[in-house]
Formats: sequence, structure tokens, C-alpha cells
Amino acid sequence: MIRFVTALWNVVGLLLLVVLAAEFGVDALRRGLRRLRHGTASKPSRTARADAYQGAEWPIPYFDEFNRHVRVDYAPYVGWWLRPFRGHYVTIDERGLRDTPGEHEAGPGATRILCFGGSTMMGMGARDDHTIAAELAQRLRAAGNTVSVTNLGQLGHNNTQETLTLQRLLKQGERPDLVLFYDGVNEMICVEHTGLPDRVMFEASRRAEFNLLFTDRRAALLQGAAISLFPRTVRRLREWTGLPLRGPLPGGAADLDTADLAAADLASLAQQAVEAYAGNLRLVRLLGQSYGFRPIFFWQPVITTKRVKSADELFFEAEFISDVTLRRRLFDAVIAAYRRHPEIAGAPDTVDLSQLFDEHAAPLYIDLYHLSEAGNAAVAAAMQPVVTALLPACRATAE
Repeated sequence: MIRFVTALWNVVGLLLLVVLAAEFGVDALRRGLRRLRHGTASKPSRTARADAYQGAEWPIPYFDEFNRHVRVDYAPYVGWWLRPFRGHYVTIDERGLRDTPGEHEAGPGATRILCFGGSTMMGMGARDDHTIAAELAQRLRAAGNTVSVTNLGQLGHNNTQETLTLQRLLKQGERPDLVLFYDGVNEMICVEHTGLPDRVMFEASRRAEFNLLFTDRRAALLQGAAISLFPRTVRRLREWTGLPLRGPLPGGAADLDTADLAAADLASLAQQAVEAYAGNLRLVRLLGQSYGFRPIFFWQPVITTKRVKSADELFFEAEFISDVTLRRRLFDAVIAAYRRHPEIAGAPDTVDLSQLFDEHAAPLYIDLYHLSEAGNAAVAAAMQPVVTALLPACRATAE
């Protein structure tokens, strides 16, 4: 009996060592090799070396800093919010907002501009001085305008989350003169992920995490912890045994796969997504009338409509989906629904920038969603005349 227990212990112990080596030894070895090769523990991503950066050196340490330190915390109503961080390339202040140079130096008489959006507005892939909000502020000031621009862009937020944020800020006493929204990509990506309009990013994960600390979800918590701790082992067991082994994610609650999306009515989904967006515009317009600010809504360009794409842009366009033509069809359907919506098309407070880069030959995208600093500058340049035309009315309202 003792020999049997000893032999069993040796087998179990050896198996455990193999699992630990596979899960942790491989990662430790890779980190060591990356540090020797690149000077950092993380491998430079294709994004950091995207041809849109034109061979610049700073994106590699930038993304090392961003990926290691930029995090979000839970936030009421909107799901999550950026955690303060001050680095060499990225500054997120105590409010959880990306730093916009000149925001606090403009003085009390400055026209107050709030800029809402997702990670494209937040400025992922750009240094503090080169986010869309920062580029817009610089252009407005260079033209002789006294403005204070606040960048409220948040990773993964869509227009509904931004509208909720605006409501909360107004209740807390914020009194902007101009409120700018820059949206479109996250609205489309959420439809692609879920097959439903007006949803949040990574909704399946949020659903899986719900109430994990409650006792009735203890089993799901333990399963999720095991899968997170031993992902390679669980993945191999899933392949060998065919068992679900999905942790806390309920059956049928995962993000949509390509086959499900292909079977969906894309035109109907697109119309519903734009209806939800238009509903937010109604709310913001009413808030503007009540609180005395001017809203302006920009619909952003997307990589799928850019006609001349670099090798990297073609790679990014097809990332995270097995059928890139399906993504193109969905995005085209949403843009078409946006352009024909009666509350959007021709409205004085909506600006369609979706075609901004369609004929641009040089690479501008650094991944599926985000632009290089040159792309951000081009967006800000397109925004500037629209915003400049609104400033006199904003000042008149403030007086």
C-alpha cells in the first residue's frame, strides 16, 4: 500500500510539475528571451510596428507602457473607467481622464469643450499631445480661440455610455459650452460581437463575471480561477475530451461567432444600431436645451471603407474575424443606415467623417480601430472648422 501511494504521488507530482512548467515556465522563458531581444519583457506587437508609424521608435516603449500600466476600474452605470496613471507617454489624471495640454491653463473665461468617445478619442496609440482632443485644442488656440478642452474618451465606451456620463456630469454641476461626440466604431463592433444593437464591449465577459463573489456562484468562481491559472492545460483538455470547460460563462452566452453573424439580418441589425444612436442624440439635444450647451456629433471613419490599404491595414481589417467580407458588409450596412436616418442626415449638429480616409493612400490605421498620430491630426483638422463655426453661438449662450 505504501509503495502504491508513493508511486501514485510520484506520478501526480510529475504531472503537476509538467503542468506548472507548461503554464509558467514557458511564459518565464519567453519573457527572458524578449528582454534579451527587445529590452522589455513583452514582445512588441504588430500595432507598435505598424507601417502607419513610418518606422518611428517611440511606439515600442509606448505600447509596453500602455499594455503594462493602463487599466480600468469598475464605474457605476457605465461599467468601467480609466485608472489614474502617469507615465512617460501616457498621462491619466486623478479624474481618470487622458491629459489634454492647456485644459487647466485657459482661464475661467474660456469656452468649455467636452470631448466624448471610446479609445479612439482617448488616444490609444498616441502620446498625450497627439490625441484627437489635444490636436483639436492646439488648432483652436492657434486660430486665436480661448478654449478649455477635456478629453472624456474611455476605452471601449460607446455612445450610450457617453450619454450616461454626460448626464452624471451635468447633475454634478458641470456646465460645458460645447459637447463633442466621436463615435461609430464601437457601435458597429458591439453589433459584430453580440448580434444585438446598443450593447457594451465584451458583454459576454461582463455577464460571466456578474456576482462571482456570491455564494451561489462559488463553483463558477473556482472554475474561472482554474481556467485563468492553467489556460494551456484547460485548452488541451478541452481539445482532447470535447468537454465545455468554459468556466463561469453560461451556455449560449458567449460572443457571437462568424456563422451566427452570417445568418443574421445585417440590414435590420444596422438599422436598430443606428436607431439606438439616434435615440441618444435626442436625449443629448434635450439636455443641451436645458443646460445651455451646444452638441455636435461626429461619425468616425473605419478601416473597412479605406480603398487603398497597406499590408498592415489589410491584416488589421481582417483581425478577430474569420470572414472579413462579413465585417465589411456589416459596417457598410450601418454606415448606410446612418446616412439615411431622418434625424441624422442633414441635421446641423451631425457630421459624417466616415469617408475621411477612403481615398487616402498612405497607411493611417494601427489596428482595427485606432489611428496613428497623423490620423488623429487629420481628424482634428476636419473637426476644427465645424467647431470654430459653433464657438460664437457658444459664447453668446454663455453670456
